[in-house]
Amino acid sequence: MSNKVLTQRKLVIIGSGVAGLCAALEAVRLGAPVVMFTKEQLGSGNSACAQGGLSAVTGQGEALGDSVTSHVSDTLRAGAFYGRKEAVEELCGSAAELVSSLENYQVHFDRDVAGNYQLGLEAAHSAHRILHAGGDATGAGLIASLKQQVIAAQAQGKIEIIEHAMVMDIYRGQGPQLSVSYLQGYGRDAEQLADAADAVLIATGGIGSLFEASTNPAGATADGIGLAARAGAVISDLEFIQFHPTLVDPQLYPEAGMISEAVRGEGAVLINETGERFMLAIDPLAELAPRDVVARAIHAQYQAGHQVFIDARAVEAERGDGFLASRFPSISARLKNCGLDLAVAPIPVLAAQHYVMGGIHTDTQGRSSVPGIYAAGECANTSVHGANRLASNSLLEAMVFAREAVLAMTTDSPQSCAQVAEIQVVNLPSVAAKAPLGLAQLQELASTHLGVHRTGVGLSELIDVLDSSEPVADEQRAQVELNNLFTTARIIAHAALNRTQSLGAHHRLDAQVNTKSNKQRFGWTIEGSQPINQQNESKEVHA
Repeated sequence: MSNKVLTQRKLVIIGSGVAGLCAALEAVRLGAPVVMFTKEQLGSGNSACAQGGLSAVTGQGEALGDSVTSHVSDTLRAGAFYGRKEAVEELCGSAAELVSSLENYQVHFDRDVAGNYQLGLEAAHSAHRILHAGGDATGAGLIASLKQQVIAAQAQGKIEIIEHAMVMDIYRGQGPQLSVSYLQGYGRDAEQLADAADAVLIATGGIGSLFEASTNPAGATADGIGLAARAGAVISDLEFIQFHPTLVDPQLYPEAGMISEAVRGEGAVLINETGERFMLAIDPLAELAPRDVVARAIHAQYQAGHQVFIDARAVEAERGDGFLASRFPSISARLKNCGLDLAVAPIPVLAAQHYVMGGIHTDTQGRSSVPGIYAAGECANTSVHGANRLASNSLLEAMVFAREAVLAMTTDSPQSCAQVAEIQVVNLPSVAAKAPLGLAQLQELASTHLGVHRTGVGLSELIDVLDSSEPVADEQRAQVELNNLFTTARIIAHAALNRTQSLGAHHRLDAQVNTKSNKQRFGWTIEGSQPINQQNESKEVHA
């Protein structure tokens, strides 16, 4: 990363997962004043839940025959060759340097007794290149270390942190400076305030609360996508939603959570209630096929009246008693609390919403299509994941491009923004609201029509409902979150209906065969949603 002397521009970062925390530390390194907003406590969100790891080709990996070129190839292949090659090359080529930076921030990756990284294998990777911290608790380990560094910077007066703050909108007055409107606190005591910024980074995470079954925590309410859409930003590729194959059946064990793909990387298999290992007949990579392939196969088993289980008993038998509990301590402890044990019996699993590949359209410097607004992490679409994310690339992408975004935020001119020349942009009409629509209804509709399998008829029915509904919640924060989910659902539905061919994680049961237009990239804006050009009416603005 550059060490050039930069101008003192005030930056606002919204979100405190790995993207937000890395961005804040990069701002401190560059000497830029920075304010962080997080709607819960510092470090809360999806990142801490990441069980898999961080994909990176280090010097150790190269010595074993791996290469950045191979990582690029795996990423493009898993993404159905829809990812932008230049962005993927930048992502994979930056991984080793990121690992070094993280270790300087006291992140401790797992090593063997000889001091070498314990490199794991996950689906669609051609080599062992996954770094872990704390076994299956990599996300939590990253958050803990980065959070400690951010708190230390706060104590030195280099970062201002505003917790329990729900950002509602981003505005621009007469000049280039932006105003960030937010709720401080919740319930009846919430106060609406505003803060000024020269540039804003949105790093708010995913959309999981749109679905009935998701691996995401409850706070993943598409806040960044809704926020950017209201500011007039282009939202691209939102039809590509990844479903994780192995969430423990929440109807049977609601607290069990998901079982990392790394368990299958160690040799666990998928079977149905008859004992059939069905993935062998579906893909040469079997359980280590790309996630969209495995998720559809599991969904098809359920549609055929079967139940699906992950079976790791042979792994324990081969590697010795206690291996699974040692290799996957967090997963094993969570399962034990539910009366389950990977080493003893197969565990019922199903496919659940996990990650969204699309989002706020950005370049690899985090610029959105609106000057002054940047994005990083899951809410952003840098185009590296294509139509289906390669396992363990999400933490890598979030941190690599968050740091790039901060550098751009401190050096860009006020009018700098991402280009959308290669994207066909569609403007969605405003909604003619009639019937009230609550969160539970929205989740049911999304799960039915925006899930693993989609049809034109179902998507049209969903659009008809959404375009004649108004999201209604009983509390101000809940209303803001529901508005964000509602806006996101509309864009996903229109994008999924518009893309009539199947591609990656977007699977149309009524797919049309038209390969010429299958790789066309689409972006979406919301008619009339441009508060970026309006004056802010919040009570207070901090200079």
